[in-house]
Amino acid sequence: MTSIPRTVVATALGVDAAALPPGDLPLDRLAARFLAYLRAGDDETPAPADHPDAWTFALIDVLTRDHPALGLAATCAALAACNSPEDVALVAAGPLEDLLKANGAALIDQIEALAARAPRFAYALTGVWPPEQGAPLLWARVRVLTEEVPGLDDGAPLPPPDGLA
Repeated sequence: MTSIPRTVVATALGVDAAALPPGDLPLDRLAARFLAYLRAGDDETPAPADHPDAWTFALIDVLTRDHPALGLAATCAALAACNSPEDVALVAAGPLEDLLKANGAALIDQIEALAARAPRFAYALTGVWPPEQGAPLLWARVRVLTEEVPGLDDGAPLPPPDGLA
């Protein structure tokens, strides 16, 4: 998958599709703008609500919750666009964690396959925290994927984005 259908974008953002630019939204463009939005904030202060790319946060939130396959594709695109461990931490603690909480059981087979073939995806999983009331079997499967992975908290370097597409 290389783009988000225009109708999905319009519905997620609560706007008429005619108000959007023509065509579907390429995942690489969404990822670049989403990371620009995330980088506008810091540990103490989130990015401002009036940031020009704030819409990407709202869109990815809807995708991770209501469109799991698109949410996973958008999350992978964001991880591929990361330039630093700090970028990966933002994606891990945001859309990747949200995706696992909302749709992890439905996506766990795909997540396991991604972690096996994409070092950066496995690395990102080290930055995900299970919810206190989460599905224990799901989170046990996720933890197995990270047992041998040098992770974000270990100060490990950023792995290549191979296997994310």
